[in-house]
Amino acid sequence: MGTLSKIDLDKLGHPSLDNIDELMSSLGNDKPPSFASYRMDMGPVLEAADRMKDAENIIVIGQGGSVNTFRGLLEGFGISVCGERKFYIVDTVDPVYLREVLDRTLPANSHVIAISKSGNTLTVIEALSLFSSYPATVVTEKGYGALGKLAREKGYHLVDVPGDVGGRFSGGTASTLLPALVLGIDVNAYLDGLYEAYGSARKDEGIRNISGAFYLVERLGKRTIYIPVYSKMLASFRDLVNQLFHETLSKGRKGMTVLCFEGPECQHHTNQRVLDGPEDVATLFVLVEGMPDLDMSWGDVSTEYRGIPLTDLGPYGFGKALISEARGVMASMEEIGAPYASVTLRYEGERTAGFFVGMMQYLAYYFARLRRVNPFDQPAVENAKELALEMRKGI
Repeated sequence: MGTLSKIDLDKLGHPSLDNIDELMSSLGNDKPPSFASYRMDMGPVLEAADRMKDAENIIVIGQGGSVNTFRGLLEGFGISVCGERKFYIVDTVDPVYLREVLDRTLPANSHVIAISKSGNTLTVIEALSLFSSYPATVVTEKGYGALGKLAREKGYHLVDVPGDVGGRFSGGTASTLLPALVLGIDVNAYLDGLYEAYGSARKDEGIRNISGAFYLVERLGKRTIYIPVYSKMLASFRDLVNQLFHETLSKGRKGMTVLCFEGPECQHHTNQRVLDGPEDVATLFVLVEGMPDLDMSWGDVSTEYRGIPLTDLGPYGFGKALISEARGVMASMEEIGAPYASVTLRYEGERTAGFFVGMMQYLAYYFARLRRVNPFDQPAVENAKELALEMRKGI
């Protein structure tokens, strides 16, 4: 039984996928992209993790795709796996935040992991300068990037990442796996789920069909995808999901805006936009079944909620409460004819997280292929970096 339980496209209202049969067939015939074919040699990662086994504080310096998958693992699992160890993600050069990290850590009880796939992310190099007296491990590709050169000059430990796997697709490289291992994540289970998603995306039609269906509804004017994720564990990857779609397919004035949020919390800020704002939104619900549950019971009370005694509302599991929130939004969408689809995954802890990451990587990749844009560059981002460097020169 696989991690992917069900895909439901019946309420999306898209034209038949037969209309783009040739395009869809081309997706299935693609050779695996580099992010899906890469397999990490865990030896260097295990060695690097052992170097920081006694550190009380782990400071992860990185920006964007290089840290967003780990950010999801930290937020989704950190409360249950990291114990007394504290983790700080430094993804900014905000001096107030940097001062807080410095004030809470010492070189004697901390270890820095600086991550930049290219080795030329200036803000990572700038932030690392504050921690120059701390023991550090640098994760970057082989070559002549400034971060790698700095690591060799300072004597930092180096761990390589592949040059042909971009940061936002780095869920299976040392950029994610090293800090995840230090965090205490079951990396083997996570990778099992990641690789399962890669295989499912290529062998089965489900993930390809999601891509094709949303491609078709975009042509009907639905240029925003709302992705409410009804799992705190998976919603922690929302920054990664937004980055995957925006950087991968939004080029040449093509692409879609993606709003990935945690449900049901997002119902309190985005439902109004989706249900009563401009009609340019198609929704993809992400649901999880089989989560370990807790039962709700009020005991002997007389309080009522909207005329219903609380004692009549229970006992039932919180899982039912969570799925009822999602079903309520779906029913509201059906009343007004708003298009939506859903994906249901089975709960298997880190394996489910890995599958979700791999599924979203492939969805973004397929979205770009359908629009005939390069999935792996981000020219507007690089241009802004060059301009930011020029601004520094003028200070």
